[in-house]
Amino acid sequence: MRLNYAGIVPISTVDWRGRAAVTIFFRGCPLRCAYCLNHQYLDESKYVELDFVKDQIKKSKPFVSAVVFSGGEPLMQDVIVPLAEFVREMGLAIGIHTNGCYPEMANELIKRKLVDKFFVDIKAPPDNPDLYGKVAGFGEYEAVKKTPEKIITSLIETLEIVDSCGMELELRTTLIRDFIGSREEIASIAAWISENIKNSEVTYVLQQGIPEYSLRESLRETQVLEREELYELGKIAKSFLNDVRIRTKENGEEIIFDSM
Repeated sequence: MRLNYAGIVPISTVDWRGRAAVTIFFRGCPLRCAYCLNHQYLDESKYVELDFVKDQIKKSKPFVSAVVFSGGEPLMQDVIVPLAEFVREMGLAIGIHTNGCYPEMANELIKRKLVDKFFVDIKAPPDNPDLYGKVAGFGEYEAVKKTPEKIITSLIETLEIVDSCGMELELRTTLIRDFIGSREEIASIAAWISENIKNSEVTYVLQQGIPEYSLRESLRETQVLEREELYELGKIAKSFLNDVRIRTKENGEEIIFDSM
């Protein structure tokens, strides 16, 4: 089998908090988020043999406790199943970064006990299809075939599957000034999570988007949201959720202890 492969970080301490992990990047994605930093992975193909990727993981095994599959969108590729089986045989934990568009594959991995933690992007309030579609690139990029409503339906199904099995779950929203991440939008997302996710220990992270590397050129001159601005937005989310964090280039990850 072959994998549409984008690259590897042999030892990462930022892709899974509290663990050293080897991160494998998959090519391809059904969305075209305007702020995407990895847009070079979205369209071009670069297939490699599965054994090549296994060898890369073996080299990192003495130094890590986990493997993270990221992208792009790793759940697009069926090869993730045999690769996850290999990782499990090596005794390493498995984390998956996903946009939630492939609930069937998420369910398959859970049934096979081939995943330990999901990191799921919530691009915008799930009860606002127009805004979700805008962030995901619907109507702007031909590659985005799913309607916003179908994207949200898949996201919700993925979250229900993960939530129902009590698996460790981190939800994440990337914020870009004047594009996504207003006070009202963060309140709406956090309220939705509070109402729809049963696991009260779910982690919600507000990520500082880096506009200069965005897929959409018009965003590249946008001023980065400062740490203090993200902290204030985090306090809004904290009004709804127990575990809220912000993630910035300057300070890394910080826990929000107080709410508005």
